Amino acid sequence: MKLDQNAVRRLLSLNDAQLRVLITRLAGENGIDLAGFTIRPDDIASVRRALEMATDEDISRAARQIEQMRRDR
Repeated sequence: MKLDQNAVRRLLSLNDAQLRVLITRLAGENGIDLAGFTIRPDDIASVRRALEMATDEDISRAARQIEQMRRDR
């Protein structure tokens, strides 16, 4: 998935359960085991606030970091 404003809007359109599943899946795909961690409604609300407040520069920086992680694998 290309990380841009459209991707952020799609993430924000997910309901809480879908967003929780996506976070868990992405974490697992990147070697982070969240099995013992409960993602609470407040956590999802915080993620939503961060996504809503993300500027174009924030999104570009995150996209560069993700790309660097992929290259380093």
